[in-house]
Amino acid sequence: MLNRLARVQKLGIVLLPAVALGCATTSTATPAPSNNASVDPQTFDLGASKHVAVEMPAEAAEVRKNASAPILSVVTIDEVVYPYVYGYPLYPEGDAARGIAELRKAAADGAKRSKSSDKDGVVHIVEELPAIGCRFEGIRETKTKFMPVSLTCELPAPSALGGANRPVLGTVAAGAKAEEILKEPTVVENFLGAFHLTSDDFAGGSGTAFFNTTHGQVALVFKAQKLDHFVYYFDPGVAGWQDPKSWEGML
Repeated sequence: MLNRLARVQKLGIVLLPAVALGCATTSTATPAPSNNASVDPQTFDLGASKHVAVEMPAEAAEVRKNASAPILSVVTIDEVVYPYVYGYPLYPEGDAARGIAELRKAAADGAKRSKSSDKDGVVHIVEELPAIGCRFEGIRETKTKFMPVSLTCELPAPSALGGANRPVLGTVAAGAKAEEILKEPTVVENFLGAFHLTSDDFAGGSGTAFFNTTHGQVALVFKAQKLDHFVYYFDPGVAGWQDPKSWEGML
């Protein structure tokens, strides 16, 4: 652990461009942090130039159905940090790149897609997955190219997947306070027990706190000082996120 902490402190913090976060312009999207958002002074090496072998777990379906398993998990291998959502990896390389497609397939029951254009003619696509209480949002760049912007998961989990009794991250549940999350061993191990960025309204109890991962950001959204939902923002500079196999049916 000490060796990893020494390595982690080598490079400066990597933040997604505000323009990328701002792409999520539907009414339900979490707003991007403002230029005045506060950044923790510690530094984090996200291993952006590295790749590790991540497998698509055979037991992902069992994890999704396991009410004792956290909705959101985080793993660090050789400074490469990536999350799992309901047991499916969000990782854009190799076999793990199947994670998004498999998650969408597993949650296809009741799925709905909608499309809208903003005043600039940008086409936004939203896929609602009520079976897991999540939604994907993104932009149709061309007739054959979809660029994901975010994956939002409402809390608590749907009742069929554990409801309010299901942990969200590590052992913390929906409604947890920020200080509880920072003390969670998963957060201490992977993020040194510190948020990497917070929105201006975070101090007031209803705002967003961010953790950087190698290929995107995890945003924890609080309302009345309690964890309300989380969002994963895809780094638009990662070509693997646009793999057509992940987004079949979205266009």
